[in-house]
Amino acid sequence: MNIASQLPDVAHDCASNIPIDRVGMSGVALPIELKVGGQTVACAATASIFANVQNDQKGLHMSRMYRTLLDLSSTPLTASTLEQCARTALAQQQEVHATELSLHVSTLVQLKRPALHSAGWGWNAYPVELALTYSDAQGMRLTQAMTVTYSSSCPASAALSRQALSSAFVDHAEAQSEPLSTAQVAQWLEQNGTLAIPHSQRSDAMITIDINSAELPVFEVIELSENALETAVQTYVKREDEQQFALRNGANPMFVEDASRRLMGALKSAQYSGHVSVTHRESLHGHDAVAHSSFTKGELV
Repeated sequence: MNIASQLPDVAHDCASNIPIDRVGMSGVALPIELKVGGQTVACAATASIFANVQNDQKGLHMSRMYRTLLDLSSTPLTASTLEQCARTALAQQQEVHATELSLHVSTLVQLKRPALHSAGWGWNAYPVELALTYSDAQGMRLTQAMTVTYSSSCPASAALSRQALSSAFVDHAEAQSEPLSTAQVAQWLEQNGTLAIPHSQRSDAMITIDINSAELPVFEVIELSENALETAVQTYVKREDEQQFALRNGANPMFVEDASRRLMGALKSAQYSGHVSVTHRESLHGHDAVAHSSFTKGELV
């Protein structure tokens, strides 16, 4: 005897003829694998999945949704496996006349990153979010969002600091009875070079791109973004690494507009389309500086 067939199923009871836009599950624990930099890495993820309910049945079949989500753990995650999961999950909800399904997967990818100058290395963590919508009529739309953390030094603060240092040096030099030698200038700079220090802060860029290929370019987008910004946060740091980081910050002062344009230029050149959100968590202010912008592949900046 099929025990399940003998159990009550109140989800089939008529509840109301009012449709519901999204019904499903969120916060589902889901181990996944991603192809990152030529390697397959295991990640702990959480997933959300929803479908619409259009008839007057009380509810949809969440156990079927859950079982279909589990299939994502059996093979490395790609756009193709996500689309197959969505198509299957939607087909399982025909009893509620579901026509649309959404799927969201959040994870944290850890990448081994070398030190800037020494032989050391460490791990940086990158939040990754995959958001999918699917319908039989419209097909799939998939986006990949990730966050890159970097340092931003304020260009205005840098200019003000240079001006303050220059004025102080002129006052010192004019107060001397004889011209300063190179050694004396170097000594003065060693003692007073930090008379004024430009403010800088840890900053975040969330890069969202449209996925139109089978593979998920997680590593590629991280590399593009960090190379464009040039001041990605570090892992293992010795003094020589910290000095290189200071030099990079000095060579790359950025407003949020500058960071946004750097990122969009690199991503557009690599034929990506999407959206960039940049946040500089100001050390000067009690509020953040923020920029949002959409971009299309191939456009000139």
